Amino acid sequence: MSSAVAIGLVGVGDWGRHILRDLKSLGAEVHTVARSEASVTRATGGGAASIVRTVEELPSHCSGYVIASDTTAHLEAVEILIARGKPIYVEKPLSPDISRARRLPPAAEKLVFTMHKWRYHPGIVELARIAMTREFGPVTGLRSFRMGWENHHHDVNAIWVLAPHDFSIALHLFGEVPHVVDAWPDPSVEGDGGALIRAETSSGVPIVIEVSSGKPNKHRSVVLSCRDAVCELDDTQYDRIVIRPRGTLQSAAFEERRVASDMPLKAELAAFLDHIAGGPPPFTALSEEIAIIEAIARVHELAFGSTCVSPS
Repeated sequence: MSSAVAIGLVGVGDWGRHILRDLKSLGAEVHTVARSEASVTRATGGGAASIVRTVEELPSHCSGYVIASDTTAHLEAVEILIARGKPIYVEKPLSPDISRARRLPPAAEKLVFTMHKWRYHPGIVELARIAMTREFGPVTGLRSFRMGWENHHHDVNAIWVLAPHDFSIALHLFGEVPHVVDAWPDPSVEGDGGALIRAETSSGVPIVIEVSSGKPNKHRSVVLSCRDAVCELDDTQYDRIVIRPRGTLQSAAFEERRVASDMPLKAELAAFLDHIAGGPPPFTALSEEIAIIEAIARVHELAFGSTCVSPS
């Protein structure tokens, strides 16, 4: 029998295939749940050790599980697997069903974690260091943009697809999920395909988040405002943070601080495997994730008058 750690992967869709790839590259033996013909093809092509049709059929010798099925199916898989007593890593968000998430057994707090890849992005790690050390003075605000064209998820809308990233980034920078003060619908999108969100930390740091599935051009950036400088991580320059000291006018005053170009998905999966081997828990704990999905539900209620999650 192989000495590689055995991982059960639930879902081999467009994102699950990348998880399979990275788990394999990290030396794991991956057993998959794949139901559709396309998913079976991806699992076979990705080198899955076995392919089953139901969560219950996953081998009992698996040391941990990764769930990358449809968002609305996450908790069903968690509820089945948690009785096995092994760590479970769930693709974000955990679920739009907050009351069901709260009803998970007490063991879930130590076993269930949510995958928020931006918490492993080298640029976000560097922004968190800047904020914590006050390299440019105290933080005065945070602004994030996460916009593109169309929502490719068929079971939840763009708010639930996009906003978890930005709330997890705020959690990583400030050590807490910010309180949502207000939210407005994006006027350029029909229905609930986007929102402008105003939030703040417990110490009063203002945060503005804009998410939308109705912008022709993709835009992903995080802007950390400090007393003495403004720092930005832009998705078009994945491997650097641009820093502009305040009070300067010349373009030469910009600093481009290089960061590693490591892929955050692989980094978070490596952290999960390390935890299975006895290391510290990965990001993000169940209590933190519940705070994130509560914040997103509040956004939806303020902007659209309900917590409806249907795709736009």
